[in-house]
Amino acid sequence: MERRTQVLGLLLALLGLAAWWWQQARGPGPTPDAAPATRPDYVVDALQTLSTDADGRPLRRLTATQVRHYPGSGGSELDDPRLTLYRADGPPWEGHSDQGWISAAGDEVLLRGSAVIARAAHAGQPPVQLRSSELLILPESDYAETARFAEIERGADWVTAVDGLRVWFADPWHVTLFGRVRGRLTAPTATGPP
Repeated sequence: MERRTQVLGLLLALLGLAAWWWQQARGPGPTPDAAPATRPDYVVDALQTLSTDADGRPLRRLTATQVRHYPGSGGSELDDPRLTLYRADGPPWEGHSDQGWISAAGDEVLLRGSAVIARAAHAGQPPVQLRSSELLILPESDYAETARFAEIERGADWVTAVDGLRVWFADPWHVTLFGRVRGRLTAPTATGPP
């Protein structure tokens, strides 16, 4: 029995030595003071920003219920973002979504989760609404795009694009559709445009 105890002790010692060597080879683990990568370095509640031109006229507004910036991320996460692109010649384009992201420079806004951007009716033109699960907007360029399924409604007209779209908001606004496209366009009536 004593020999068996000695062999068992030797095996346990070798196992302990192997575990120590393996731990040393892996290097030191994270220190308790190190902040996890998922912790934001700052949080802003109830964000409201307004960009204006040189004469003080509004160009765009961004609001969010909360903004979180993560170190090294190149941008900030947004909760319930709302983006307004003002137009000198008509109603603004207004976008919103469940979540979003804004680049550090503020030149890119990504709307995610039920993304919608719309413009009210004006000058005899019907309202327009664009919907997708994700929409990248370049506010300074009056441009947006998505590679995901998208749908546009303009009055009684509608169109869908399976592989996304590109849209330029400057009047007259225009769209490029990708992938399989379906739609319904109504003919103009004698009383005016559709």
